[in-house]
Amino acid sequence: MQSDVKKRIAVNTVMLYIRMIIVMLISLFTSRKVLEVLGVDDYGIYNVVGGVVSMLSFLNSSMTVATQRFLTFELGRKDLNRYRTVFSMAFGIHCILAVIVLVLAETAGLWLVNTHLVIPEERMWAANWVYQTSVLVMLVSIVRTPYNAAIISHERMGIYAYVSIFEVVLKLLIVYLLLFLPYDKLAVYGVLGLAVQLLVAFIYFIFCRRTWTECRLRVFWDRGIFKSMAGFTGWNMFGTVAWILKDQGVNILMNMFSGPAVNAARGISVQVSGAVKNLVSGFQTAVNPQITKTYASGKRQEMHLLLRFSSKVSFYMLLCLALPLGLEAPYVLDLWLVEVPEYAVLFTRIILLEVLLDTLSGPMITGLMATGKIKWYQIVVGGILLLNIPVSYALLRCGLPIYLPLIVSCILTAAAIVIRQIFASKMLSLPLGRYTRSVLLPVFAVAVLSPLVPYLIMSHISAGFARLAIVTASAVVSVLLTAYLAGFDRSERNMLCGIVRNIVKRKTI
Repeated sequence: MQSDVKKRIAVNTVMLYIRMIIVMLISLFTSRKVLEVLGVDDYGIYNVVGGVVSMLSFLNSSMTVATQRFLTFELGRKDLNRYRTVFSMAFGIHCILAVIVLVLAETAGLWLVNTHLVIPEERMWAANWVYQTSVLVMLVSIVRTPYNAAIISHERMGIYAYVSIFEVVLKLLIVYLLLFLPYDKLAVYGVLGLAVQLLVAFIYFIFCRRTWTECRLRVFWDRGIFKSMAGFTGWNMFGTVAWILKDQGVNILMNMFSGPAVNAARGISVQVSGAVKNLVSGFQTAVNPQITKTYASGKRQEMHLLLRFSSKVSFYMLLCLALPLGLEAPYVLDLWLVEVPEYAVLFTRIILLEVLLDTLSGPMITGLMATGKIKWYQIVVGGILLLNIPVSYALLRCGLPIYLPLIVSCILTAAAIVIRQIFASKMLSLPLGRYTRSVLLPVFAVAVLSPLVPYLIMSHISAGFARLAIVTASAVVSVLLTAYLAGFDRSERNMLCGIVRNIVKRKTI
């Protein structure tokens, strides 16, 4: 890997991790206060209603991937005129998507909220307030997507970090405002959340317009670009819908069989897993543009190296946090929350396992998307993920425990990893045997060996903050040491040392 690439990854990783640490700490504290202020039932209503809106976001989620792929691909080819054309077309398509999502939200989504969700009658009006504000938040998010994609494609992670920190600080202030405002707290929380999103979108718009001339919009229509982006988006949409249904569909099923209290427990576990995933997303966001650019420039061997290296680094980084959190979940949740919902500990542990499995797929998905030929990949992987809904429904219908859909989700996530490897071997010429030997086997070894020491320590010390600190420290050391000795080969150790040196230089400047 070239030294300038290492430096760019290092600098962007530093910026994103500063963002991650601050955002994670504030978000976890905010979630605790939101649960405290709203109560378990209203918090559960907020999560399940927001889940309905998230299900309607499949169009934007698909288009977001397409926009980032096409913009980054053009930068890899160093064609700024084509970049501006793609950017303007992407903005126009996103405006069309916003209208489509609005129509779906005010018809099918509204019908689902008012007829099928288990919500107390006296809270239906507040739930509808939250639903409408959540729809508007989604529309704002859709329109601002090309600007977020422009920042990531240009690898300017600093502004991304600063705005994210500003956003979570505002969300925390909103929670404290709820303590003093005399109106319904659930409804007001939705309205103020919308105001924050409008402000953030305006900041991104101004920054991109003033920083890059290629991000200034022009009105025109390019049929060729539209056809390419629409084709990519169409097939990616299938996979996106499958992923959303696997996640939010199960959330709705759990509400239908057990009510909003279970949604509150799942909401807490998702908050924890989201905070943990931020640890990896910073690194992957820094690496992903390089994966796409190396593919666009024809540097296949360099791309293969990035795929293998970033997959392992992502897993080990996540394991450093997921391992102590999983072991100490009862104490951590009790320390964090005023009232720990039933099932929250179990849900957290299961979802952490799924996140660990899924993080291996991140770099490979980026590589597959870079090819632009994703039809059969999305059909097969999306079909596997969609099995979660009928299987989970059948299990819950038979009266089996409410946590089984989450276990089914873990199994399907593992199956999707295998399928992605097969597609990568064909589409990216990534040797399947070498990937298994250099990624999956080392990752499995680290996952099995690293928990031994922290678990042994935990079993001999009484629960408390001291044990949490000791277990966390021992888990991090155990993961890092095991990963360095058994999880990387010599070339990867050299690459890792190069990135670390650039990070240290960055901090000392």
